[in-house]
Amino acid sequence: MRRATRSLAPNRHAPPILTGILESFRELLSSKYGSLLAGAGPVVAAFLVAEWLVLTGSVSFAGLLSILGVIVIPLLTGIFPVLLLVASRRKGERVPGVVYRFLGNPLLLVGIYVLFLSSIFLHGLVVWEDPLQRASALLMSALVLSVTIAVSLRGGFARRLIVELLEDEDEQAHFLIIAGGHPTLTDVRLTYSEGEQRYKAASGEISDLSSLRQATFRLGQNNVGAQLKVWAHKVTPEGDSEGIAGLLHVRQNDETRLFDLKLSKGQVMLPVASNTCKVDIMLSDPSGMRSGDSF
Repeated sequence: MRRATRSLAPNRHAPPILTGILESFRELLSSKYGSLLAGAGPVVAAFLVAEWLVLTGSVSFAGLLSILGVIVIPLLTGIFPVLLLVASRRKGERVPGVVYRFLGNPLLLVGIYVLFLSSIFLHGLVVWEDPLQRASALLMSALVLSVTIAVSLRGGFARRLIVELLEDEDEQAHFLIIAGGHPTLTDVRLTYSEGEQRYKAASGEISDLSSLRQATFRLGQNNVGAQLKVWAHKVTPEGDSEGIAGLLHVRQNDETRLFDLKLSKGQVMLPVASNTCKVDIMLSDPSGMRSGDSF
């Protein structure tokens, strides 16, 4: 943990101006509209550059369509779909009925990304002869690459481990554990007022949510560096999601963190820093329950 803390600390030997710029950029990406700005930035920039070239008389209308075709089409048909597919495969909260695994092959995804990005870059470096057109293509290539790196550094492609406790609109409750978009077998203990049940499963039904006192999940190995999302909620007849009130205990190594699910609207997100991770969702008065019980 100490080593990771040092790596995230500002570099004291960096120039103050550069440090300030990096901090401002990090705060911008972490703001409410940072993700929207990062995603829409390349497309907006492409249209602004194209409009500027038309207004200055550098290109004709046909030339404008050519520029937009070279820059925007690779973004919308190749680069953005690849980034969305990578993010959805690693963070998916639902497992579709049919999954084409070859679409998630890293070589295929990287190849498509490089192919479409290089098409923009080569137009600015070799194909186009006008200096303004070349500059716009090279600028767009650099912007797309920087946005991809920024999204990756913010954890946009990080693997997510999801522990969900759900009561649907039919008042049927169940649990679900998904890691990286795939169901994951987990040791589960459900403690009711009249007894307990144990499972080794990725999903299962909860017979009586009203009598459920505690749900304990002992997460498996090889999850270090992933994002852990605990989601305890119910779906209303109108289709809205409401958090289930209770306490959440997350224990990693010898450290235990406590969260109030009512305050967090049923959702808690935190990094996984240990191979030993235990999640306790306590739905009743926690005074008589101990998260450290043997399991």
